[in-house]
Amino acid sequence: MASRNPVLRALASAASRVWFPAAIATARAFPRAAIHRGGGALARAYYTLRPKYHHAARANLAVILGQSEDAPEVRQLADAMLASHFAAWVDFLQFATRRPEEAARLIESVTGYSRIVEGRLGGKGVLLLTAHLGNWEVGGLMLAQVNQPIHVVLVPDIFPGVERQRRRFHERLGVHEIRVDHSFVPTLAVLRALSDNEIVAMQGDRDFDNTGVALPFFGREAFFPRGPLRVAMASGATVLPAFIVRMPNGRYRAIVEEPLPIERNGDRDADLKENLRRYAAILEKYVRQYPDQWYCFYPFWDDPSRRGRRAETAATKNAS
Repeated sequence: MASRNPVLRALASAASRVWFPAAIATARAFPRAAIHRGGGALARAYYTLRPKYHHAARANLAVILGQSEDAPEVRQLADAMLASHFAAWVDFLQFATRRPEEAARLIESVTGYSRIVEGRLGGKGVLLLTAHLGNWEVGGLMLAQVNQPIHVVLVPDIFPGVERQRRRFHERLGVHEIRVDHSFVPTLAVLRALSDNEIVAMQGDRDFDNTGVALPFFGREAFFPRGPLRVAMASGATVLPAFIVRMPNGRYRAIVEEPLPIERNGDRDADLKENLRRYAAILEKYVRQYPDQWYCFYPFWDDPSRRGRRAETAATKNAS
């Protein structure tokens, strides 16, 4: 969520070394409810100044709800999403900076934790396949607190102040980071962790490099990244879709789904597409239930950076 203007981006990056530590100090010093109230006004002001994020949220919600972007329900839900995103960051900072017994109060319940334990009994590691839905940052911290060997695959934050502090949180609590870049090194790190029978958490809903697989999602074609399911197919790891969603009482519910069946029938491309389709179906269920907690602030179905890829896909279909 940064400007494409290089000057503004440089200023924002420099400022992150000040405002993010200030946000951490605020999270330590003030009650959560008070920060949410004050932060909600701040979030509204920010998104008023950056209307493109509100527009992108409306465009996505219009597809999810089957309504126009200007429908009252779509606009209200977009407002709720923006406030919810800010609240998720507040809660991550609260969880990361408080004593474990205090942090645990943020969690209402955990469903399916035994599936992680059972998955590790298979000896090939566990791949927790999540999305930019709910409060995924809290999930890694939770597993670290119960002494599970957890690795999180992440794209480094564009703001150095945010990235530096997040890394400190992870190091202090024992969360191992695998940072995504354009090399094969992160994939090797993931495979190594799984071969050691450890847990790797990955997000499967954003195709950052525009090399993803096209699948139906809410009735329209969308692209999903190949990496997570390719890793699953290569490693033999147990794949568990998992999400941490905020409940109406403001606390969080961690949900670990049944293991995702992984096809390995010899046709690698067909198997990959089927495995991705199964994950996308589960994600669609959660996005439908919690649309204001799917933090996607770019046009998911109509990403301008993908126009060339869509033309290529259409040409391939016509040729066949």
